[in-house]
Amino acid sequence: MNVKKSKLHLSTLLQTPVYNEANRQCGTITDFTLTLRKNWPCFDQAIIFDFNSACNRIAARSCFKKFAPDSFVLTTPMNDLPVLPADLITPTATQLWDKSVIDTINVRTVQINDLEILYDESAEIWISGIDISFRAALRRLGIEKYLGGLFNKLGWCLEGEIIEWDKIIGFGDEFEALTPDSTSDNFQNLHPADLADMLEDLDDSERMSIIEQLDEDVAAETLAEADAETQLQIIERLDTETASDIIEEMNPDEAADLLQDMDQDRARAILAHMDHDEASDVRKLLEHHEDTAGGIMTTEYAAIFEDFTVAQAFTHLRLVAADIEIIYYLYVIDNQERLKGVVSIRDLLSANPATLVTEVMDDDLVYVHADTPQEEVANIIGKYDYMAIPVVNDKEQILGVVTVDDVMDVMEEEATEDLFKFAGTTDEELNYSSALQACKARLPWLLITLATGFVTSTILKFFMVEFKDVIALVFFVPVVMGMGGNTGIQSSTLVIRGMALNSFSGSDLFKRLMREIAAGAMMGLACGIIVGIWAEYLTRSSEAASATFSAPLMALTVGIAMMSAMTFAAMFGAFVPILFSRLKIDPAVASGPFVSSSNDIFALLIYYGVSITLLSVH
Repeated sequence: MNVKKSKLHLSTLLQTPVYNEANRQCGTITDFTLTLRKNWPCFDQAIIFDFNSACNRIAARSCFKKFAPDSFVLTTPMNDLPVLPADLITPTATQLWDKSVIDTINVRTVQINDLEILYDESAEIWISGIDISFRAALRRLGIEKYLGGLFNKLGWCLEGEIIEWDKIIGFGDEFEALTPDSTSDNFQNLHPADLADMLEDLDDSERMSIIEQLDEDVAAETLAEADAETQLQIIERLDTETASDIIEEMNPDEAADLLQDMDQDRARAILAHMDHDEASDVRKLLEHHEDTAGGIMTTEYAAIFEDFTVAQAFTHLRLVAADIEIIYYLYVIDNQERLKGVVSIRDLLSANPATLVTEVMDDDLVYVHADTPQEEVANIIGKYDYMAIPVVNDKEQILGVVTVDDVMDVMEEEATEDLFKFAGTTDEELNYSSALQACKARLPWLLITLATGFVTSTILKFFMVEFKDVIALVFFVPVVMGMGGNTGIQSSTLVIRGMALNSFSGSDLFKRLMREIAAGAMMGLACGIIVGIWAEYLTRSSEAASATFSAPLMALTVGIAMMSAMTFAAMFGAFVPILFSRLKIDPAVASGPFVSSSNDIFALLIYYGVSITLLSVH
């Protein structure tokens, strides 16, 4: 396309004056209709707001004496132009704004904030690219010239981010986003993880346009990489036969996870349409709880009999390699399928082909049972640096294997769950679409925090009454409470994380508790000395200084209260997770709002008690 260089954008063309042949302004440009020429969008007609009739009219390029970004001059009288129909079928330029498209250069889903315009030598106005930048959004709002200058003065240079039209996927002849025609030949070679990221950013209809055009194996891999919410939304919209064909191509453990989260009537219907062998494997996995080794294992593994030679093992591996998930290990079993040992590919490659596998296998086995919690499985794999670990039943017959990628998912899931519990909410909130749902998830913990606030305010009331003549003591209530709360959060976080990673056992927990108390005391001593010095200065130089109590005594009171509050907070923050663990309560609940709120109460009580004790002695 032979074009003149230009930096025009659609947003800058809108509201451009339209003149009649007498060179009088008779309207303004409000939009353009589009047509596709040589696979590039071209402005075909202008939509004009008529000043006289206060309505929108539509004008073809032939109605203009000049049809250019710098000047729109009509040859046809405005009154002779047809009124814009309410049911206009032809796509318009502004309809492309906010559409989601695929950037094939960076392999991502992007949103159109503005359109870059080029004007060529044949007097055609083309869309040359899309602008996805924040600057484009400001331009559309008409505030770029104001905020742009401000950002530049602050050193934040706002640049446009243009993607050329031929580098995006998303529009067919009618410029409908992500049509089947635009997706069929473009997505097959993309990595499933990239496709999954794109699906998560699109709406339901656009997702289906992609999934329905993918080969079944690619669709299965893509679905496996997507988050649970996206998986469910896609499967629910597919017909039962298509859904079963795609799920058949998934690994059994991934298929089981997906079906377990679905409506069970729908899941049974899909299983009924699946291949008998594939459905059987999935059903076996569905018998186990989803948070156990049986729930996250896969039944696709390589097993060889103990009387195989190395050569026979390789022959068997060639036959089954295409259908198994992990080939790094071969599990040696007897005639009753009891696990006898494991041999790695490396061991087989370095062995004599005529050697029995029992001579090269490792019979010092590490395995888990089907009901072993998934967190324990993750810890074992992490401890021994395995790529996979076998899962057995009570007869030590192998049922499946848990692979390292499954463990990574478990670790991410557990870390996310704990993080949300620290904040007093749940990871389910990520899927909430309304503010009311978010409020229901967060409000209970906030109400608990509010209740502790009532307690602290009551204690503070008695504090104020008791020490109404020593108002300077009130100055340090926030800092004592704040330092106690922060110390408690630090201790509880360290203990909870250590327990999650199995960094210390039962005997180590007592040592950890003692260490936290000692650390809290030392930190409290340091902070107590500092705040004591500050308290001495503040009370001595303040009008609130008491005539009854000396500044050094006030400083000593605040310093000891600080040290005591931080020492107790460190002990409390470490002890509560240990106690919760013993009571079979998730220790993560002990952190966040619970510890901080409780420590506020105890810190104020400690401050109150220390003040009464020391000042009454005087």
